[in-house]
Amino acid sequence: MKRTLYRLHMLTSSFRIIGDAVESVALPWSLLGTTGSLVSIGGFALFTHLPWVILPPILGRTLDRTAKKVRLAFLALILQSLLAVLIIPLSSNVWAFYLIVSGISALDILHRYYGFSLIASMTFDESELQGLNAALATLGNGVSLAAFPLAGFLAYRFGIRAMFLDAILLLIGALTLLPYLDVEVRRDGTGETREGERLQISHRLVVGILASVLLFNFALGSFRIFVFASLRELTKGEVLYGLLQGLTTVGGLVAVAGLTYLSSRRLAGLKRPLILGMLLQSIALLIVGVPAVVALFPAVFILGFGRELLNVSFNSLMQKFIPLESLGTVRGVFDALATLVIPLSQLTFAWLIENGIAILMASLLAAGVACVGIALFYVVVYMIRMG
Repeated sequence: MKRTLYRLHMLTSSFRIIGDAVESVALPWSLLGTTGSLVSIGGFALFTHLPWVILPPILGRTLDRTAKKVRLAFLALILQSLLAVLIIPLSSNVWAFYLIVSGISALDILHRYYGFSLIASMTFDESELQGLNAALATLGNGVSLAAFPLAGFLAYRFGIRAMFLDAILLLIGALTLLPYLDVEVRRDGTGETREGERLQISHRLVVGILASVLLFNFALGSFRIFVFASLRELTKGEVLYGLLQGLTTVGGLVAVAGLTYLSSRRLAGLKRPLILGMLLQSIALLIVGVPAVVALFPAVFILGFGRELLNVSFNSLMQKFIPLESLGTVRGVFDALATLVIPLSQLTFAWLIENGIAILMASLLAAGVACVGIALFYVVVYMIRMG
């Protein structure tokens, strides 16, 4: 049954990713056409990210408190579909537009957390967890590569009405879950000793590993600022930026495809890919500071590759060691903090560069902070082993 739900989650996630692409292109361009103001685009970004700062702990807690988690995923998809339709006639009302965008973003959190909890309930085995998460990430990156060009065409051809496609896909995804609304998502029986060991170290994992990854995320949040700083003087900087975004996705796709293969051969643990992902992204931070545009290409590829290794392995780590009854809450707290850390990082490093610090020196500083995060992670893992 859980394997069936997992396959359905891959299907609904594919629909959601296509919808996300349509939303990320059609909605801001529609808003810009209505207002003619770049400030409105800033408002769009704010109301898209605000739910990720406020709601993850609440939504995660809601998911933890029910065993019939499929119902919440179904509800999220149905409501997202309705909002995708509702935003079309209300797109000329800026404040209604912002509120609907926030609602769509909030429901997206709930659907993601459902999948996160579903995978956690399926197994404790490290290779299996890596395989399940990597397969989902591989599908997501592959769909994204095709979805964004499609979204661009649809937004150009139909404008805000492209959201009808988003609504239809989300509705189809919700309908596939109808037969499973009464299914309970729980962990299978595992031995008491193993369960006790997991609960014993979960608090140190929550505090230590979350702290190290958040510190690391603060360092990595600066990467986008370095890219913009290198491209802002170019005549067609936005075109090159789009190409770099695509190359980042390719890097991530290569990483998760490789991780999926290694997991199928039971060669992928948790800590080694996680550490490798952190190290590769630290290297990307060093390369992006080189004062040559050509350096951006290897930097973004390595960043995408390392980021997916880290994300998949970190998901598996949380799913293995944190109790299912508190997994959504813990993940929600982490996502809220991680979302808050990124703009703080970008503001900090943007201020440093604008006040005369060379891009290369700033990237060295960011890489240093990232290395501190890696070292802290090592210390926490060592303490867990010794404990």
